[in-house]
Amino acid sequence: MGRVVAKGEAARVLAVAAFALATGPAVARAEIALRGELDPYPGDDVYADVWGEGDYAYIGTHKGTGLGIVDISDPSAPTLVTTYAATSGTPFKDVKVHDGIGYFAGEAGGGLHIVDLADPSTPTLLAHVGSADGGHASVHNVFVADGFAYEADSRTETIVVLDVSDPANPFFVRNIVTPDTVFIHDVTVIGTRLYASGFGGSTYIYDIADVGSLAPTLLGSVPTGAQSHSSWVSSDGSLLISAQEISDGDVKIFDIANPAAPVLLSSVDRTSLGIDAFTPHNPFLFDDTLLFVSWYEAGVIALDLADPSDPKLLGSYDTYPGGANGEDGNWGVYPLLGLDRVLLSDMDAGLVIVDATALVAAPVPALPGPGLLAVAALLAGFAGSSPIVRAGAARRRSRSDPTKTPPT
Repeated sequence: MGRVVAKGEAARVLAVAAFALATGPAVARAEIALRGELDPYPGDDVYADVWGEGDYAYIGTHKGTGLGIVDISDPSAPTLVTTYAATSGTPFKDVKVHDGIGYFAGEAGGGLHIVDLADPSTPTLLAHVGSADGGHASVHNVFVADGFAYEADSRTETIVVLDVSDPANPFFVRNIVTPDTVFIHDVTVIGTRLYASGFGGSTYIYDIADVGSLAPTLLGSVPTGAQSHSSWVSSDGSLLISAQEISDGDVKIFDIANPAAPVLLSSVDRTSLGIDAFTPHNPFLFDDTLLFVSWYEAGVIALDLADPSDPKLLGSYDTYPGGANGEDGNWGVYPLLGLDRVLLSDMDAGLVIVDATALVAAPVPALPGPGLLAVAALLAGFAGSSPIVRAGAARRRSRSDPTKTPPT
């Protein structure tokens, strides 16, 4: 599965799917254009998720290569600054960075690495949380908000909550044991609610307003479908967007104004979008109406959600010169450094930086270094950014994990 990409290869398919829209004067016919790319590590199927803060991109891997720290001050010429690598060769599939502190999710028994990135060229381990400390032995996905880290291992139904208000001295707070019958794959926190994507077929909504002192309350379960991979939520908490990582999987949009009675508004899949890709991966809602989805072999897809019951395809950029191949191509998307430098992580091609400013009629200003959890900052009254920020990126299981349905 996959292909070997030559260093410096620029064979990208610029897929322009700009449609005349019936709603929303803020959306224009558009193209997503390549700005720069970097493939620093050899091999095939190497790269995992991507995050950004300031003038740096952080790209994970899932073959023990380490975590790449890339200078993107010139998006047309990204440069690898250094690689953070555990001595054990831990794969870091998920990464979040907030105010110069990195939270690196270590698979294969790697636990959670909390890293000082004040100088990104010299990352320094502040703390490691493993099973002996109450954390998951293997961390597939991590989300950090309001001084707490939430770990999902993509192996069990349990979410581990850690207090990371002092990043050098994290400690276990509690477990959230969900009703999922398979495992929790991804966690997203916005405001006082936690959204847990379960491979058993549901996304669980919890009230975590007092997670440090009280057990969270389950508010509702949303039927997002088998192998629910990851989700994002509108800033007012009324819309849930969920990606289903399964052959011919879809992206569903629910009204969750009442979490106990969710209503399916719409869904899109590769047939309705006219793309050739195995499955969607990670949804990322920007400014509440612009939805980015990393969609494996179709690259990144951009949708207008001005009317969530009728999503409109705005444009796309294909990072992978091939069709559906069973979980290959673009893994992650991070648009919150500004639409002029949207970060993509292609499993083979590495870091891809694109310009998506043409997706809106009036340019959306770059966010002021949102870091990990501009979501929490926004909802706490952070000034200067209207878009909400997806922090987590949801992540897929390792192909070697026997509990995951193999790609077809």
